[in-house]
Amino acid sequence: MGDQLDKLSSLQQQVTVPDLWQQEAITALRQARDVVVQAPTGAGKTLIFELWSNQGKNRSQAIYTVPTRALANDKLAEWRARGWDVGIATGDLAEKLDAPILVATLETQKNRLIKGDGPALLVVDEYQMLADPERGLNYELAIALAPRQTQLLLLSGSVANPQDLVKWLTRLGRKAVLIRHDERPVPLEEVQANSLNYHVPAEIKGYWPRLVAKALAENLGPILIFAPRRQGAEALAAEIGRALPTPHPLTLTQEQKQLVGEPLAKMLKSRIAYHHSGLSYATRAGVIEPLAKAGQLRVVVATMGLAAGINFSLRSVALAAESYRRENIEQPLRPDEILQMFGRAGRRGIDEMGFVLVSANGVRLREGYPAHLSRSGLVDWSALLGIMGAAAEQGRDPFTEAVHIQQRLFTTKPIFLGVEESLKNPDTPCGLKTDSERARYVRKRIREMLNSRGQWERTPTFVEKPLREIQVMEPIPEPALNLLKLQKRDSGRE
Repeated sequence: MGDQLDKLSSLQQQVTVPDLWQQEAITALRQARDVVVQAPTGAGKTLIFELWSNQGKNRSQAIYTVPTRALANDKLAEWRARGWDVGIATGDLAEKLDAPILVATLETQKNRLIKGDGPALLVVDEYQMLADPERGLNYELAIALAPRQTQLLLLSGSVANPQDLVKWLTRLGRKAVLIRHDERPVPLEEVQANSLNYHVPAEIKGYWPRLVAKALAENLGPILIFAPRRQGAEALAAEIGRALPTPHPLTLTQEQKQLVGEPLAKMLKSRIAYHHSGLSYATRAGVIEPLAKAGQLRVVVATMGLAAGINFSLRSVALAAESYRRENIEQPLRPDEILQMFGRAGRRGIDEMGFVLVSANGVRLREGYPAHLSRSGLVDWSALLGIMGAAAEQGRDPFTEAVHIQQRLFTTKPIFLGVEESLKNPDTPCGLKTDSERARYVRKRIREMLNSRGQWERTPTFVEKPLREIQVMEPIPEPALNLLKLQKRDSGRE
């Protein structure tokens, strides 16, 4: 992808000395244990996997799962740029599935795990997705069904009860250890936007341009702003770029200009950029991120949906909204998402303090905190039927297999699947003795309804009658109805 990516690759392959907590995690993995890692955003969780894989030279297959296709594409390009042998499996792309490292969205691996076919190491990045109301079922099943010979590495920075994951894995008969690192690489401090005293010139119009001007004047830059959508991120970056004067324009190389295109190149000249998954990896990782890491940009406006995949931090962070569209539904930011975004404030080894810029009525620093992880409460019936079918093909009882899987889920409370009675009476499943009796029961097509007394009763049979036999009551006009009510009231007094 050009000289910029080559330089980025060369920089990333320099010798890295892991912290003690990272060394503990790597040691546990090499001792054939499962590892649950809880560490703040930007602390270096991914480095654990990279060192375990011996910089991509480990020949045993590892599957590194991420929440989104955009993140999978990023990891693929990043590790291939280092010369690693990497494949990818997402909903719309499958390539080199037998590579030593396979980057994937977790859902693509579920069927493989159901069949008992697992890699040497399964990495679940952002495992707090287990509590997601829609996708959590897949995460739960993937962990529950992972073969004994497959090690697990679970990574997150926003879970309040990681010890419960270790207890769950232990209950599944696995050897698991929790590596917890609570210290942030850079401490955070909240700054009220209205407390910034710099007098902004009158020609700078708009809330965000004026706030950014104040923050930059108070030496709080560079600034990372999270916006809810791509178009909003681009529009906000353009607004700030137009409004702020640029005393020291950025000079781009010809190759950089070709990579980013004319509109973004013009914006970068004023040291402003936007960052979202709609940009190519070469633009993000080859131009914007290296410039941001080198301190060459004053402001980067990124989308909230890609917060988990941002590969850099800036001195200050601000949120441009309190909600964003997720699965085509506008939803408020969760506390763990707020924690993740604010966690991008402060550059390790550069800033002594990271700053969170807040408004009087906006999201505050204290509103970002780890989420208590619990299962979504649903059952993946399609996967369960697949598991039962596979058991039947292998000569095992499908009902027993269903109950066995239920007992492996992330909960200590029993989940009733409706097959428990069949295990007690294998000769009379569903409480009926023979197939013919069950067939007769189905053919009756008996339907019932819940009446006003809370009792089930059979729906009455409709009978066709001539129109002349049906009495129709004309509706009583409102004045006449009121007169009837008065008459009844008066007669009652007598």
